[in-house]
Amino acid sequence: MSLAGEIYYRLCSRRVGHSCARFVAGAARRLGVAPRDFAPVLALDLDHAALKGLLQLWPQIHWSSGDGMMPVDQLLAVYRLAVNWPASGDTVELGAWVGLTTCYLATACRVRGEGKVYAVDTFAGTREGDTTYQSVERFGGSTFDAFTDQVRRAGVSDLVEPLVGFTAEVCESYSGKAIRLLLIDADHSFEGVRADFEHWSSYVAPGGLIVFHDYLMHDVARFVDAHVRTNPDYDMLPGEVVPNVMAVTKKAGTVACLPRDEKALARARASHQKVTVR
Repeated sequence: MSLAGEIYYRLCSRRVGHSCARFVAGAARRLGVAPRDFAPVLALDLDHAALKGLLQLWPQIHWSSGDGMMPVDQLLAVYRLAVNWPASGDTVELGAWVGLTTCYLATACRVRGEGKVYAVDTFAGTREGDTTYQSVERFGGSTFDAFTDQVRRAGVSDLVEPLVGFTAEVCESYSGKAIRLLLIDADHSFEGVRADFEHWSSYVAPGGLIVFHDYLMHDVARFVDAHVRTNPDYDMLPGEVVPNVMAVTKKAGTVACLPRDEKALARARASHQKVTVR
């Protein structure tokens, strides 16, 4: 580790040092001299417990974005929600790639002292339109080994369970608790987002979050704006937490129907299937 990195870790491990570093970083941003998209600087805006979680994670996988697909500001925004949102339950990530976001979500579970992450992916680089990301070839056609290696190096294997397959097909293999945070970040086509919402939102706990990544993509925004904003079971809170990350809350008074709740799940699915394609 560099001398600057060592100073950062030692300073920010204490609340007073964290506050001082945050003040300096804020001043640097106002002067326009702070580095952009640099995780250690952006993370100073987190509360101390959340930052300490990252101070434990980063020595294992470092603070670069690695081969993750989520930009740093958006990754930290999702992490902040995962740490601070008050609902209880497990976390489900639809679209895991090589597990960078997974490691952050699992770290949030560790900071909170509850829950685990179910990471759902084909790990074959599939995306909208049944095409594949060409970059998957760098991993021999599957990112699963890279995913499991990164989760292992991050020290969060005990908090992560991969579910291998297409998101809409493996949802009934889910064996966790009601979901406190559902991250939809797999197939970004209108039909793909709709299917993920229909199949997984039934499992979200009252007061739980559904987070849509890549909200700036046309089809993601089209689905959310047409069919989530108008859905009486959801509040548009906290809303767009940073550009490209939209989060909504399942209202109190709704229920979470898990796969084992077969009759209730069938009724919930039937109600969601009334969503029409426009």
